[in-house]
Amino acid sequence: MSVEKRMEELRQLQAESPEQLKLRAINEVQMPSTWKVSAETRGMIAHSLEIYNTKHGLYAAIPLMCKGDECPYASVCPLLEQGMDPTGTRCPLEIGLILKQYEVYKSEFGLDEDNIVDMGLVKDLVDYDVQLFRADNKIAMQGDFIEEVTVTVTENGDEIKAPQISKAAEYKEKIQNKKHKVLQLMHSTRSDKAGDKLTLTLDPSSYAAQLMSQVAKDMTPGQIFDADYDEVEE
Repeated sequence: MSVEKRMEELRQLQAESPEQLKLRAINEVQMPSTWKVSAETRGMIAHSLEIYNTKHGLYAAIPLMCKGDECPYASVCPLLEQGMDPTGTRCPLEIGLILKQYEVYKSEFGLDEDNIVDMGLVKDLVDYDVQLFRADNKIAMQGDFIEEVTVTVTENGDEIKAPQISKAAEYKEKIQNKKHKVLQLMHSTRSDKAGDKLTLTLDPSSYAAQLMSQVAKDMTPGQIFDADYDEVEE
């Protein structure tokens, strides 16, 4: 029995407050003994469920913890530049991006928030958008996507360097590829559900045969079509 269902049963008894009901429902859930879940831990589990049951609970762990001037992206942070200091909280910029992109994807795909598969894929998309945001900031800080990388060291200890694509640029490309695969998967998954709405592309010969079949179907028995033609001397 799920925690939510048990809560509903207990709620009908009108015995305790919602918080007490949730804690009792969780206490009744059978958990593996190897987890060694104490009563205190069960209370923490109840709190974590409250987090994950919220609309954006899946994204709770994505935003960076702000470290103020010690943040690796401090030099390009507009909040710090304007005198704001969210140190000790999750990054407001990334939270804003998460909220915005979630609504964009929800509108684009017509999301059903009860569809765990689609919601999981959208969570991946939003996660990738945040990672791309970080990569873009890193490239902006470097000022270029090319960097001098040590490729070898001589016997005298001199470093031999060569220009290569920066790690930030390589990372961005990898994340973009992952994002594109998820977008394709979203399209494929929804196309499968569409069933007979799929449009099949025919090769020229199949298309011509289909046209001839339709013409033959529309003809009456013995009907002859006159066609214009020009004689060509050999």
